[in-house]
Amino acid sequence: MTNKIQTQTEKEHQKYSDKYFLRTNKIFKKDGLNPYVKAQIFIRKGPGTTAGISEAIDYIKQNSDLEKNGGKIFALPDGVNYSPKETQMIIEGNIQDFGELETQYLGIMSKRITQLNDKTDINLNEVKNNMAQVVKAAKNRPILYFGARHWHYKDDEAISKAALDGGAVGASTDIGAQTHNLIGLGTIPHSLENVYAHKLGKENAVLEATKAFDKYINTKVPRIALIDYNNKEIDDSLAVVNAISNCGLRVDTCGENIAQGAAKNYQYLIQQNPELSGIQIPIQEENFWFGAGVTISGIYALQKALKNNGHYNTQVTLTSGFGNLDKINAFTNAEEMLEQKLFDGLGVGSIYKSRAATMDIVAVGNTPNDLQPMSKQGRLYKPNSRLEQFL
Repeated sequence: MTNKIQTQTEKEHQKYSDKYFLRTNKIFKKDGLNPYVKAQIFIRKGPGTTAGISEAIDYIKQNSDLEKNGGKIFALPDGVNYSPKETQMIIEGNIQDFGELETQYLGIMSKRITQLNDKTDINLNEVKNNMAQVVKAAKNRPILYFGARHWHYKDDEAISKAALDGGAVGASTDIGAQTHNLIGLGTIPHSLENVYAHKLGKENAVLEATKAFDKYINTKVPRIALIDYNNKEIDDSLAVVNAISNCGLRVDTCGENIAQGAAKNYQYLIQQNPELSGIQIPIQEENFWFGAGVTISGIYALQKALKNNGHYNTQVTLTSGFGNLDKINAFTNAEEMLEQKLFDGLGVGSIYKSRAATMDIVAVGNTPNDLQPMSKQGRLYKPNSRLEQFL
């Protein structure tokens, strides 16, 4: 009876999980990897009042073996004040025990904290219209809806359908994609790279995680490497495309990092790229060209490096902040100025208001006793003495 219940539970939760978490767990099982990890969750937008914490913890307990296998959860209680980017939850345990649940527990927290603090809810017509505007701004290049973790998993089917109705070509969960007779789509998460960083060295994380994906995942699934883990976007991109034929790239440089090759300002851009001398960038678009995150100057540098090394047809997908129409318009305007394509598609999650929760693995070990700091560049462990133990 126990095994039957567990099988039903796994099947039930998996349809709500972002596809790349399911594939990541498959890779871990195939490669015999199940390290003990520390994961931290924060919300960038604040200050505010916490919500959804106990519901998220209950979901993890009910749908995983975390508690049975000695895992731990520390968190702020519901209903207390929090600061922007303050750690609200720490999960410790074997990665296979809870890795598939990231979409759900983040979505629970995202919805509850948004509803409480911003007094807002989902409007499906707005979701559809917003996605239609994104598709139009991207000049009809393929848009994937990647926002499942930004709202409650029980609402994902309806939200994904609205996004697909608005012109997205795919969704990241099976429950969402099936509304248009599709299956969930996804690439590679940072959590996969973190485990391979622990196994084979941080400098090898991007390449080795992508090679593992290529080895274990059905060949019909496109190979798309996530190349910002080490903040060596150019070096890791070249390593991947040199090693794996027809491999595409996804760039998701976080707001804490300036991408490799990106410019801090106009002067730096021209110094590094004399061929752009005289280019006139509209003042209102400068923040999309320079600084941290996925920027025009960073993607230009990446495309330039690819071509200089003989890679002329590498598909580049951009994620992080592209629900912002001004950002998309700045990129397409830049393509006209530069007379070249910068991106081939977008992954978009932020097409409605959400105080989206974010998870980062910040330490990895073979056991709880040998945890070592290990995280993507720019997302270090942020301890919080206010956290209480819930598990």
